[in-house]
Amino acid sequence: MKLLEEMSWPEIEEGLKKTQTVILPVGATEEHGPHLPIFTDTIQAVEVAKGAALKRDVFVAPPVHYGVCRSTRGFPGTITVSHDALRLYAHDILLSFNDSGFRRVMILTGHAGGQHLSALEEACQMAASERDFLVSMVSLFDLIDTKMVEAKGDGHAGEIETSFMMCIRGDLVKGKPAAHFPIRPRFLELKDVRHLMGNGIMGDPSRASQEKGTLFMEMAVQGVLKALDELESYQKIV
Repeated sequence: MKLLEEMSWPEIEEGLKKTQTVILPVGATEEHGPHLPIFTDTIQAVEVAKGAALKRDVFVAPPVHYGVCRSTRGFPGTITVSHDALRLYAHDILLSFNDSGFRRVMILTGHAGGQHLSALEEACQMAASERDFLVSMVSLFDLIDTKMVEAKGDGHAGEIETSFMMCIRGDLVKGKPAAHFPIRPRFLELKDVRHLMGNGIMGDPSRASQEKGTLFMEMAVQGVLKALDELESYQKIV
């Protein structure tokens, strides 16, 4: 497995002779209820990327640990950046990958907030328009078949993420709290929604299991492999 953080530059240079594809995991530093650690989004993206790299000859880059977190602002441990900060930061990283010899870059995000995704998508579009290389953006939760999820409308720190963490780092899972689906205004834009968030869960962690986590992990890895097929086989029309 080609983990960039553990490789010297000569090893990377040699590896680039075999593949010029790198996966950049992006997460967040954010509360995940009373039972999951704040690096949940990041470690999920990293472990799925590593799982794909065991099956495909690609590099895995060190992760981006911070993202745009609006709903969970106000909780201790949520550290957020602005939309523009993430967009410019991701854009610069993408260009630097290209300068370093990579020709295909996949951003794999484990955090799926609306502004977070928008920032990453804009960064990818900007970078792809400025350089002659290929960029793709994949959200981890787009790879999970919702028919396999018992909790309808499950989201943040719920069945999916708790199951993932039970599979990846079960030692960090502090129980399986009851379902909590906070009610928020549909159209109203509020300065702060902390008072509506309760314990920070938006889903049903009580339905989580290690077995489901293993299943979700395999779904995600297979989804990344399919996305890599698209990224590595695409031919630009000149």
